[in-house]
Amino acid sequence: MNRTGIICALHFEASAFTRSPHAVPARQPVKLNEQTLLVVSGMGRERAKQAAQTLIEANADYLISFGSAGALAPELKPGDLVQPGEVLDAGRRYTVNTFLSEAARQRLAQQSIAVRDGPLACVDEVAASTDAKQALHRQTGAVAVDMESAGILEAAGHEGLPVFVLRVITDNADMTLPDAILRHIDDFGRVNAPSLGLELLTSPGQVPAALRLACASRRAGKIMRIVAQEVLDHH
Repeated sequence: MNRTGIICALHFEASAFTRSPHAVPARQPVKLNEQTLLVVSGMGRERAKQAAQTLIEANADYLISFGSAGALAPELKPGDLVQPGEVLDAGRRYTVNTFLSEAARQRLAQQSIAVRDGPLACVDEVAASTDAKQALHRQTGAVAVDMESAGILEAAGHEGLPVFVLRVITDNADMTLPDAILRHIDDFGRVNAPSLGLELLTSPGQVPAALRLACASRRAGKIMRIVAQEVLDHH
């Protein structure tokens, strides 16, 4: 029986699988069922790579890079599910397992979840501004961006483990993430609410963008939960 290893960078993403995501210890495998392990890695390629190695050592047979992504293609919107065939990382191209991706695509179609394909870019820093997203889209042709998938694919590649990627869009290509959010969120997506609230009070011009992001994240979270349930039902 195959054992699945799932890597989420953020507690917000892990909440698709568990009602108590903040109780999940960081960087440690947690059993979701008899066949499925989850690790909350924290943001970034290296943390994700370490989480992948942890799951490999726990005898995972294949890995899933699960969570959120920013849109680079202008047609993508919050809540869209992206399932790339390849991940682009500083000149490297990592190929996602075709068989696993297609099997997931067919099951999700039965739940009326449309899956968008196209390359995914992986970067070291958050692509926060509209200009940064547009430049990345022109340079790579990628439709979306995250910070972890390349690290997962790199670690799995050393061991010959298959990987596929499920990423839900949280911010449009034309959405600039507010500085206030970026300054008051940690590597696991936890927000320092008092300090964020204080900054928004003193910088009310950021409030509309913060509210727009919050609404987009709620939409993405709903789709993540549907996708996560499908993953658990079949792994």
